[in-house]
Amino acid sequence: MATFSFQGKDVFYREFGEGQPFVMLNGIFMSTGSWSPFLPSFSARRRLILVDMFDQGRSAKMDAPYTLALQKDLVLALLDHLGLDCCDMLGMSYGGQVAMTLAAAQPQRVRKLILSNTTPCTTQWLRDIGASWKATCETCDGAQFFKSSMPIVYSPAFYDAHHDWMMAQEKLFAKAFTKETYQGFLRLIHSTEQHDQREQLHRITAETLVISSELDYLTPPYFQRDIVARIPCAAYLMIPDAGHGVMFEKPTAFASAVLGFLESDAPSSVL
Repeated sequence: MATFSFQGKDVFYREFGEGQPFVMLNGIFMSTGSWSPFLPSFSARRRLILVDMFDQGRSAKMDAPYTLALQKDLVLALLDHLGLDCCDMLGMSYGGQVAMTLAAAQPQRVRKLILSNTTPCTTQWLRDIGASWKATCETCDGAQFFKSSMPIVYSPAFYDAHHDWMMAQEKLFAKAFTKETYQGFLRLIHSTEQHDQREQLHRITAETLVISSELDYLTPPYFQRDIVARIPCAAYLMIPDAGHGVMFEKPTAFASAVLGFLESDAPSSVL
């Protein structure tokens, strides 16, 4: 565990293992701790690097609105801090938006790219979902925030089958999240509202894997298919019977897809 300073603020990151560097970027409400189930398998094969972007986890909270460009610059600053000219990179949802922005702006910095359950742009539909999240963030009520944001993250069958765990998470939200946490969430949601990389994706030179899940009602598969159509060297994988939180619903399938792609040498149009 370590920190470095970017724009005068502390950024928290973690490193595990050795070998080819592999940077994983969090979803919007995630932190480095969210990746814990994958640490043994991923760090056994790679130098795994996790980072909390601004307003996430243990990194600094901002005091004004910003865009995804700031998070992109933060990740580039981390690569510079670690002396990495190039790395493999995975971005989940919000992290995928940051990863594609970075890979399009600085294509030489990314060797292999994995974009999971993410979008090339923020549509009005997504902005309106974000508006509902903002409204409940402003209440600072953990139970309300959970009910407005979490059910859509999971497939209905998984949510129902794991309802006791979901209710435990709801109680955790209510207990652990502070007013500062919700203010950070508001800025994170705001930062993605103008996201649109559709005209820049052709600049990505990294061999890319784009992951969808069949029952993702937050970022449906048509978003990922659009990404595949715009990146020159992209493969596509659909994981069945899972929602937006595919890494939690289908951890074995998710890990197998990620590791298989990282260790492969030749791209494919469909996996």
